[in-house]
Amino acid sequence: MIFSSEGIEFNELKKFSKFVSDLELLGTVQLRDALTDKKGNILIKDLVYVRESSIKKLESIADQYTPSFKIKTTPELIAKIRKALANSIIPVVNETEKSFISILFNNNTSSLQNVESLINNAFYTDMLVLALYEIMTEDNEFFQHIVRMGLICLGTVIQKSYAIKLIHRNAFLTGLCADLILYKTNYWKNANLDDMLMVELTKLNVQVAGNLGMSDEIIYALQNHVVRGLYIVEMPEPMDFEILKQNPFLAITSSEKENNTNAADNEYYEDTIKILTEFLKITRFISEANKKLDDSEDIAQRLITMFAYNVEKKNFDAEIADPMIDCFRQYEKIIKRMRKIAKLENLCLHPPSAWAYPKPKAVQILCKNSHHTCVHYISGWNINVITAQEAIGYIGTSLKPGSYPKCKLEQQLTDLKD
Repeated sequence: MIFSSEGIEFNELKKFSKFVSDLELLGTVQLRDALTDKKGNILIKDLVYVRESSIKKLESIADQYTPSFKIKTTPELIAKIRKALANSIIPVVNETEKSFISILFNNNTSSLQNVESLINNAFYTDMLVLALYEIMTEDNEFFQHIVRMGLICLGTVIQKSYAIKLIHRNAFLTGLCADLILYKTNYWKNANLDDMLMVELTKLNVQVAGNLGMSDEIIYALQNHVVRGLYIVEMPEPMDFEILKQNPFLAITSSEKENNTNAADNEYYEDTIKILTEFLKITRFISEANKKLDDSEDIAQRLITMFAYNVEKKNFDAEIADPMIDCFRQYEKIIKRMRKIAKLENLCLHPPSAWAYPKPKAVQILCKNSHHTCVHYISGWNINVITAQEAIGYIGTSLKPGSYPKCKLEQQLTDLKD
């Protein structure tokens, strides 16, 4: 499949035939340019519906023409592709009863009643529909990744009702578009991305989203969602930006753009931007933290525990984040403990030195940066760390093996209930 500003095309009969069959397009699909044989005779006229007999004839004369099937973009075609996209996305919502995404949607407290209808109608530009179809058919693993990003962003928004037009749709699209620049690479699997690298990726990604006709609110959220200082990695995994610049969606242009997407036309413009940006911050954190976990863990519990800890660390807006945390009621006990631990660490006089150890059932607090003159310093009771410890939530620097002074804040750990 070849993707361009004019639409999609196929240079193989087999792939064109599969496209027509998968989407049940016989009698509805048209070519924007006529297909001719090597002598110039017309085999399929432009702008006429392609019939099954035409495809069978082409199969019998494969050596007599150069396959070039340039598909005309019509409302009927876009509707068929939208339906195919929705059919691939909806099962992810309920893939497992205990998955992070399914817990979010099973605790929907907003006005959203029909997730399938929302997703089916979310893709409001033809370029976005065609781009997502290419991703789904060419790299389904990456497609599933961006779908999960979209659903997490939507799932966080629906934990509270907002009197803002299209907030659910825009939240889904914001998450869905957050990593499109990584298409045709494996960089989206990188588990060690720092915030500086994320910012550089964002600069390219907003170009992709703009080319696909996304609204200004979505563009702004994509542009500003990276939390500086949150993702500090000693050895970030390298990326070749020349490869990223070959992304096919950077080369397209679209005249499609939603109207009424600026402050003058939309009274909720600033509120929409704030909400989308904050929820994409959350989505990014959940996505990056998830890369660090393995299947042997209770992933939903680990993710929400990491997140709750970082909310208490003031890395996220608690007013926006708390409704999402509240829907994970089965983990209420450990969440409360982690938030209390974070509050204790926040009392550090030389932040971020206080480190409760080991989490989540910390029994002592050490001083990571060894401030021996601090009034909280406990003399003569250093803690020896044998193996490196990751920061909770996999942010910040890891705790390296060594000897660390104890902190008097640990005396308050006894007040925590298991």
